[in-house]
Amino acid sequence: MVALLRKLREEFSVKYSLIVIILMIVSVIGSASGEEPYYIYGIHSWGSGANGIMNGKRGWSVEVVNTDPFPWDPTPSDIQNVVNENFEVIIRINKTFGETVPKNSSEWDSFAQKCADKVNLFKPYCHIWIIGNEMNADFEGSIPVGDYIQVYLKCRQRIKQVQPEARVIVAPLAPWNSSQSGSGPYPANRPWLNYMYELVNTLNDNADGYAIHAYGGRGGDNDPRDDDEMGFGVFKRWMEIIDGNPYASAKPVYLTEMNHAADGQGSTPGYPLYPYPAGYIQRLYEAINDWNITHTHRIQCACWFAYANGGFPGYNISTNPQMQTDFSETTATTNYYNRVLSVSPGLWQGFY
Repeated sequence: MVALLRKLREEFSVKYSLIVIILMIVSVIGSASGEEPYYIYGIHSWGSGANGIMNGKRGWSVEVVNTDPFPWDPTPSDIQNVVNENFEVIIRINKTFGETVPKNSSEWDSFAQKCADKVNLFKPYCHIWIIGNEMNADFEGSIPVGDYIQVYLKCRQRIKQVQPEARVIVAPLAPWNSSQSGSGPYPANRPWLNYMYELVNTLNDNADGYAIHAYGGRGGDNDPRDDDEMGFGVFKRWMEIIDGNPYASAKPVYLTEMNHAADGQGSTPGYPLYPYPAGYIQRLYEAINDWNITHTHRIQCACWFAYANGGFPGYNISTNPQMQTDFSETTATTNYYNRVLSVSPGLWQGFY
């Protein structure tokens, strides 16, 4: 009996090792071929060495450029460095911080051309572009939903002229912000949901995908997995609206900002009101994975805000050892996928 158990243990060890090797090979091949990552792990605002928390897994990185002059915008060589660290880059294009897309309709065509110029500059490294950010909020310009739709469509048309394969993504909304609303079935005290509803159901098939934002940690809570729509659970509301439209339900969705700071900043600018609770990153990823494995429309990535953002030092993984540990342990001990992986059956022969 002891000999039999030893033999079974050895066989399992060999087969498990082969499975791990095959997955590593698939990851390398996917990276070399330009295929998007099949893991959901990601960051916002890359910094040198960020791949150290990925444990060899290919992830996502959200970066920001502005069409108005901004001295700290990344250069093409900066984005090349992100790619070199094995990240799939998503670039968000703003007009400027505080006015994410132009308010004045006379600037819309010019903005669309400037977006296309940015795409032309960065297209060797990127094919996923977000037009604007949290445009419903007063701190990003309080753009009416109809205006944003017109801007987005102009930008999408111009961008595809310089990069036909470009995926032009609809901007994420600011949850819980009442600066703008829209026509939708939700209560009047949920204007962000009605804005999203009108946005999705007006665009229909004229969009390539959607970005969303979700945050938890209300009152210092340390577990986002049971949050409702006033916390991290707002991502389920975004998905409810997207999945309710027959066109949007077939488009990719990217969670490009998440963290524990739903209650915003504290008395020190750039630092959240509540400190980071140990284990929070693991629980965020568990919540997204739980969604993905129970729904056919999976979220493609979940990006922590932020890794190395100069304007938000208190949110950064790069300077928080507990965040680093939690993110690294997540990528080391889990395999959270954004799709159902298909592998040639021949590769698995003898593994059962």
